[in-house]
Amino acid sequence: MQWYFKITLKVILLLFAPFIILFLALFFDFFGKHQEIGSIAEAKAPFQNIDTREIDTKRILFGDLHVHTTYSLDAFLGNLPILEGEGAHPVADACNFARFCANLDFFSINDHAEFLTRREWTETINSLRNCSNISQQFDEDEIIPFAGWEWTQTSLDVEKHYGHKNVILKSLDGDLPERPIGAPDHKFFRGIVDAPIYTLYGALLYDFKNMSNYFNYRQRQLIIKNLEYCDYDTHVKDLPLDCLERAETPSDLYRKLDEWDVESLVIPHGSAWGNTSPPMATWKNQLNSKDHNPKYQNLIEIFSGHGNTEEFRTWEAFREVEDEYICPSPTEDYLPDCFQAGEIIKERCRIAAGDDDLCNSRAREARNNFTNANPYGLLTIPNAKPTEWMDSGQCRDCFLPAFEYRPRSSVQYALALRNFTDEDAKPYRFGFIGSSDNHSSRPGTGYKEINRIRNTDSKYKSSNSIMNFGRSSDNFSIPKSQEINLEQMLNRTRPSQGERIASFLYTGGLIASHVLEKNRDALWQSLNNREVYATSGERILLWFDVINHPSGKIKSMGSEFTMMANPKFQVRALGSQKQAPGCSLENEIDTAYLSKLCNGECFNPVDERNIISRIEIIRIRPQSYPDEPIETLIEDSWRVFECQPSQEGCTVEFEDPNFLDANREVIYYVRAIQEPTLAIGAANLACELDSSGKCKKVNLCGDIDGQGEGDCLSENEERAWSSPIFIKFSPD
Repeated sequence: MQWYFKITLKVILLLFAPFIILFLALFFDFFGKHQEIGSIAEAKAPFQNIDTREIDTKRILFGDLHVHTTYSLDAFLGNLPILEGEGAHPVADACNFARFCANLDFFSINDHAEFLTRREWTETINSLRNCSNISQQFDEDEIIPFAGWEWTQTSLDVEKHYGHKNVILKSLDGDLPERPIGAPDHKFFRGIVDAPIYTLYGALLYDFKNMSNYFNYRQRQLIIKNLEYCDYDTHVKDLPLDCLERAETPSDLYRKLDEWDVESLVIPHGSAWGNTSPPMATWKNQLNSKDHNPKYQNLIEIFSGHGNTEEFRTWEAFREVEDEYICPSPTEDYLPDCFQAGEIIKERCRIAAGDDDLCNSRAREARNNFTNANPYGLLTIPNAKPTEWMDSGQCRDCFLPAFEYRPRSSVQYALALRNFTDEDAKPYRFGFIGSSDNHSSRPGTGYKEINRIRNTDSKYKSSNSIMNFGRSSDNFSIPKSQEINLEQMLNRTRPSQGERIASFLYTGGLIASHVLEKNRDALWQSLNNREVYATSGERILLWFDVINHPSGKIKSMGSEFTMMANPKFQVRALGSQKQAPGCSLENEIDTAYLSKLCNGECFNPVDERNIISRIEIIRIRPQSYPDEPIETLIEDSWRVFECQPSQEGCTVEFEDPNFLDANREVIYYVRAIQEPTLAIGAANLACELDSSGKCKKVNLCGDIDGQGEGDCLSENEERAWSSPIFIKFSPD
């Protein structure tokens, strides 16, 4: 019998030995390698004759100032093959994509600083320098790359939430920061770093053919775990080179940038995103003399691949009454999550044959439990399916809105606020940019509405067994909510809503800059002067000027001045050039690489343009006294001009007849809106409505039971947002 056990043991060891060896190799990082830096294509990029209709000697340049490579930890994770990714995407890919696919004039790299090592930071700068040098050598119209990073801060405490900000450095030369400056520990990123080894091991076994990706990811985890934080109070230039630098607040970030003494910009983004902001997030806690510094922060990202953050709305996720939160009732344009929590429980109770009184009582209890569990309310509804939440928490009438919209963190709300903490009460003045916020080294992905999985950050496909793992079933629809102990939640991230978020991810926007000539200095001046505008991805041409300034000079978007007369304005807008399919490339670049990089579709304009259908004017009057109601100060839209269909665009002139009578500062900006075209995710949740107009069924993008796994195309009105013109009233 002894021989039988010996043979059995040998067989077991023989069978399991490969798995044990594989686990040990992953655990001790036997095979992990540092991400390859990639190579910049030494070939001439296609020079597309983009018709920018130069006016007043100024040229319009298009760029993307918010791009991630897989040096960003979340991007590395999201690009693993098991999650529908393609593996590593280094800085070189971004340069090549910008030159050969998107045909951009400039771009920046903004990887998350929180776990960006000095080695990766140095490689980023060197790769961008190489990108610039090769482009200058080969391209007829060279590209201008910028280095930077993202300060990725978030807090569940409204008073300590400052949001995400991109830092852009002017120069690629000279004494640059030795390392980027991150925010305090981000729970999401920390969760990725500290993810149990068995999750990565499971992915390795499931997707063995791509094993190198998981070994490389494991190496990255271990490197980050061994990094130490920099001393907080030591001058940045006296710190060790390889520590992780942190800034707790925006004011700390500005102080450290001052210490580095390099020209830079700080651009807030994603301010109204509900997936990264607490439900009651507001600009009030950071738009003050301490945490807002106009030397750095004079631009804001109004649109990206994660949605629009422009528009203010009066509804709230919760209503505050005597320092307590209560669940508000739904309105025609908003369904609170807390209210829908009650509706979910009520419907489950009804199906379980509960009586009306019992079900109504449980619905009220569910709403209270959800509100009291803020921001972990989703956990109060056991095993909730994504579709049960209907369109709760969403801005129903916003253009391509961010998921779980936060209206008091919108751009309009910020512009209407005034800082009354100083004797000279100041409003906040931001110019507008758009960006992609792409996480796979693809700047400017909005040139064509194609390939959702590659050109947006949406990786969700319900047919993918990994994406679909753990979806709840009707068998577990418990008809009663549960209370949440908030003290036990302190070290947890909020529950993910990846399936719903997939319906709110887009190809992203662009920044357009008015410059006298194409070079780094002229572009930087344009950014600092706010002579820029944002688009939803299309290369719309836009000019917005005051034409009756007392000096006799034209005052362009971004300007700030005083007037003693009613201002007169001129808007000129030209629709984007339509796109031909495929690529028009006559160069020496490897066609197989290009096909993979661009998915066979490049920026490929034709002579015909999309039609500008209308011009909308937004007027905002910043607060004149503390607590002046914001909703009375934002006029959207103040004026609307319908445009005649024309390939020559649309030009309108108008005057504000109320400026002098108002006796206060006024802000004006423009939306130039194109004729409807198809766009990825434009229908969001694609609600099916009942006879009363209430959403009765949602169709999730990427779900085979919803909008399917394709590109989720729906009609959409692409647009451009001018930077505002800020006019102060003077009686003298």
